[in-house]
Amino acid sequence: MNIEHKKEKKGIFINWRLRLLSRILTVFLCMIVVYPLLFTILVSFKNNQEFYSNIWGLPQIWRWENYSYAWVGGKIGQYALNSVIVTFTAVIGSVLITAFGGYALSKMRIPKANLILSLFMVFNFVPGVAYYIPLYSQMIKLHINGTLLMLILPYLTWQIPFSIYIFKNFFDSIPSELIEAARIDGASELKAFFQVMLPLVRPALATVTVFNFISIWGEYMWASISATSSAKIQTIPVGLLYFRGEYGIEWGPFAAAITIIIVPLIIVFIYFQKYFVQGITSGAVKG
Repeated sequence: MNIEHKKEKKGIFINWRLRLLSRILTVFLCMIVVYPLLFTILVSFKNNQEFYSNIWGLPQIWRWENYSYAWVGGKIGQYALNSVIVTFTAVIGSVLITAFGGYALSKMRIPKANLILSLFMVFNFVPGVAYYIPLYSQMIKLHINGTLLMLILPYLTWQIPFSIYIFKNFFDSIPSELIEAARIDGASELKAFFQVMLPLVRPALATVTVFNFISIWGEYMWASISATSSAKIQTIPVGLLYFRGEYGIEWGPFAAAITIIIVPLIIVFIYFQKYFVQGITSGAVKG
């Protein structure tokens, strides 16, 4: 009995140490992630003189005007409007298209559905530099160069392979009897999709929305190439590169502009966090 009691106490002690170590490691990793964001926010309230003299400290004067300067003087407002239009249009379009596609590949008995999905996934491994030039030429031939469609259409298309993979795996996890029952009750395919199946894949919707939003909102390479056709379609990542004051970079407004970019990402992730985590741990590993 004494031996078993000692083993139990030893096991409890080891578990306590492991829990303590895991918590310390978690706090450390959180600091690594959170501190750069906090540092950027603090810098956004400083001027250049205070930035160089007190780079790590709190602002002596909280200069809210840095945000208005970044928004108006730095034209971040114009770039933000372009980013919002492009991102929301591409995200909504990609979610709808891939939700329909995932449902069709999963529940409509399409021949060679898995092969079709595999062919979609192959496009994820094609490097961007392989199609930027022909894509740009195609946009000119379609006469949409210099318009936001030049950004929206490629962004929407690039999200299809991964998104349709997520949706198909989620639809595969839903019993086919549900859709069959809806069909027997006289529901059309669209009605069964929107009223029966789509509410059951909310984690997939959240996962796809967050991934697509992040990848489109901060995309730079194609946005920079497209902006050569017209400065009017510059998005935030491109506009931020040319952010300058009268005498060079004003670090306060520059950090304010970066904060403006980051905040929407944080809001979207927080809003979809519950379903996003569920989607990552469930649908993404099925099939």
